[in-house]
Amino acid sequence: MSEQDERTIRHVEEFGCSIVSVERTKYGLGWSYTLGVFDTTGKPEIITVGLLPKTAHSALNHAAKLQRDGVDLTQGRHRGVVGEVECEFRAVDPKWVKQLMGWALWYYQGDEFPVLQAVYPDLENRFPGDEGFDESFEQPLMQPDAPMTKAENDFWASTDSNSSLFDWKFRDDPHTRVFLSESVHQGTQPVTYVSHDAEDGAWQFLGDSMSDGGGPVISCFHHPIDRDPSFAELADLPLGWYAERRGIGEPWTRNKHATEDEAE
Repeated sequence: MSEQDERTIRHVEEFGCSIVSVERTKYGLGWSYTLGVFDTTGKPEIITVGLLPKTAHSALNHAAKLQRDGVDLTQGRHRGVVGEVECEFRAVDPKWVKQLMGWALWYYQGDEFPVLQAVYPDLENRFPGDEGFDESFEQPLMQPDAPMTKAENDFWASTDSNSSLFDWKFRDDPHTRVFLSESVHQGTQPVTYVSHDAEDGAWQFLGDSMSDGGGPVISCFHHPIDRDPSFAELADLPLGWYAERRGIGEPWTRNKHATEDEAE
């Protein structure tokens, strides 16, 4: 075992659990979880998303202690876990366990262990879904019956090495609006022309037909990048430049747009 693996096991033996924290990225929330609670007490492991590591460490240790003292965290709400607000503890879908709790999967040699998500409210004790909930406290809900909304989809993508959000290359936010031709949007033509417009900084992704006769289709920036990761090669395309290629897999050729004076 590595030194880090051995240290984790020592923590479980000495304190009853170890805490694993994964730092947030520029476009992805961080998360923290316990490891060893199920092994030492038979009670569920606990995970929370979006809290600072120091806050999460304290909260998870407190929640683990409550379980060791015989408290059923799934019943009601619990004050004092995170600041002065209450927390709910909700069962986590195994797909999230496999996605986020790699060290626990190693420790248990599989995913046959229960997990609860520590769901926290805003400062007024309003939970996600409650009227007036402060969206700055938004967190993905990882229960089996929870819908995959933008919060869940974005968080999942930010933890998926096959997604552009995992390591976003462009300066523009991945949710910036970009313009696609209809044929590119429908997938009937590959992108062969990308423009980074000087006037407003907008990005355009077009096929050979360039314009399909109708207006442009608006998309979140990361959607075309997810479909074709080779676009990441154009992350440094300057304002006022465009790039062309003959087809998917072909090299990009970059050129500067002609100014109005040059065009005349």
